[in-house]
Amino acid sequence: MVQIVGPGCERGVCGRVEMPLSVERLPNGNTLIADAGDEAGFGSEIVEVDPIGNVVWNYNEGLKFAHSARRLRNGNTLITDTTNNRLIEVTPEKKIVMNSDEWGNGTGILSDGSHLHYPNEAFELEDGTFLVTDRNNDRCIQVDRKGHILWSFDKELHHPHNANPLPNGHILVSDSDGNRILEVNRKKEIVWSYGDGSKETLWWPRGALRMRNGNTVITDSKNHRIIEVTSEGKMVWKFQTDHVDKFYITSATEQGTFLIASTDGHHQVIEVDRAGNIVWLFRNYRRPAPIYARLTNGFFKEVGEDGIPRHWVLATRLSEGGGRLIWDYENKPYPCPGLDYDRPGGLFLQQNIAVKAGETYRVGAEIKTIEVQGVACLHIDFYDALGGSLYRDITEMPSGEYFTGTNDWSHDLFEVKVPRQATFAQIRLAINHSGKVFIRNLMMNPI
Repeated sequence: MVQIVGPGCERGVCGRVEMPLSVERLPNGNTLIADAGDEAGFGSEIVEVDPIGNVVWNYNEGLKFAHSARRLRNGNTLITDTTNNRLIEVTPEKKIVMNSDEWGNGTGILSDGSHLHYPNEAFELEDGTFLVTDRNNDRCIQVDRKGHILWSFDKELHHPHNANPLPNGHILVSDSDGNRILEVNRKKEIVWSYGDGSKETLWWPRGALRMRNGNTVITDSKNHRIIEVTSEGKMVWKFQTDHVDKFYITSATEQGTFLIASTDGHHQVIEVDRAGNIVWLFRNYRRPAPIYARLTNGFFKEVGEDGIPRHWVLATRLSEGGGRLIWDYENKPYPCPGLDYDRPGGLFLQQNIAVKAGETYRVGAEIKTIEVQGVACLHIDFYDALGGSLYRDITEMPSGEYFTGTNDWSHDLFEVKVPRQATFAQIRLAINHSGKVFIRNLMMNPI
């Protein structure tokens, strides 16, 4: 009999924000939010909420891990439909009037022969063209409505997430995996920068905006903080929560406050003032997966109609459109599951388990890998009462051995102590980059 401590909810419910990635205060006082969707890849949408939290408009038709939404001057909404590798413009009546898939005679090909690859952010410029952060092509581009590239910058960029147009015509680029912010002119010269490439200075900066006073506000995501720095690089303001909060983007309001999309924290949008007070908050998150009283179906004998082990979730939200669950049917006495992956991002097979703060658990399994180019491992994430992860980055989570290459079945055993703030754990089989990983005979017991 399966014991459930906390039930999950229906997936893909319209208007329920799971992972806010961009936020914008509209002239009418409402707030526009781009939601990436839940852990299994369902429910990505764009929602507009009024000041008291009512959803007054939404768009979710076919979106996959949408990163940004910007309300255009004509009243339409510009959306980066990221995992679908496209840019679309939709009317208030939800009609698509521009789709980058139609560029290049319906091939989606841009004028230089490339295709958008995981676009993260897009802004409309004064001339009606778009500034697009083309993340996995390591560039930001200016493109017209027919896919003609008018300008591009790709100098030493590594997975940029955001590129903001500045009043002086320059571009402010968040070079996320380069751990720096760049100001670039139209001659493609770097005229200002912040961040020396180290995690201590910036760690995965997701966005930056230039204030009227000339300072720059940076969303320093994996350092879970928002900072303001002068043109000389002096930090003059910082916002940070008591819990770990991998902020995704920050925008300024006319009132001098800041709207912040909080993703791996408490799945909410917050508005803060200069004193660090939260003056507005939108959160309607409901956890989609149940929390089980103990590890359930750790030997993977039970399989659902969808081919996934019962009580487990195949988490594809961060898989960038790839990856699949596979089975080793030659394994005896019964088949065991695995993950097959082939691109940047990550793929997970996971389950939520109730734990007691302060207790120590021994976790063990057998792992087999085939041609893993990145890393495959078994790890555990812990969450607080509002569903916020207690770790800044996946590399900080308790884990077993990191497997690379090809390895026959190996016993993987490690112990973990539950943090004080934890209310439940999420145990995951994880893989990134490429390759296959299989798991069998998984156990998690208190010591």
